[in-house]
Amino acid sequence: MNTHNPFAPPSSDLNAAPETLVIPRKPISVWVVQIIGSLAAAWGTFGLIMISRGAMAGLTVTGFGIPVSVHLLLQSCFIAFLLLMLWKLPGRSRLSRYLGLGLIGFFILLMSFAIIKSFWSGPIEATMIVTGIVLAPFIYWAYAFAFSRKALQYFEVPDHG
Repeated sequence: MNTHNPFAPPSSDLNAAPETLVIPRKPISVWVVQIIGSLAAAWGTFGLIMISRGAMAGLTVTGFGIPVSVHLLLQSCFIAFLLLMLWKLPGRSRLSRYLGLGLIGFFILLMSFAIIKSFWSGPIEATMIVTGIVLAPFIYWAYAFAFSRKALQYFEVPDHG
């Protein structure tokens, strides 16, 4: 007597086998963030060493007009965030995605301040056009790093290696 039991589990596994899962490749924008982040961390560490040497020599105010202790604190935090981003980025962490987007946003903010300050005496329309032209690649980089289809696929797959 062969009766069909509707409550019996299926005889086949509905989940895809681990060998058939396609792990997306790392997007170019992620490579660029890792390279730029590494260079910024190395450069920031060198600057931290130089400010520390100045503090030991008796420097109380940096060239930016802020106290040395505040400068050391801000630069140490920036380097810590960069190193955290570089550590978590190969693991496809959501935190690394946000920190990388913050790094790109920081570059966009610095570039826009530099451009607006250098062109401030000219007509405002020309300043805004130059700012838009210069910042367009950075804005696309931010989109490609955090919001593009490839980036979303890359960051949604956890790294098990």
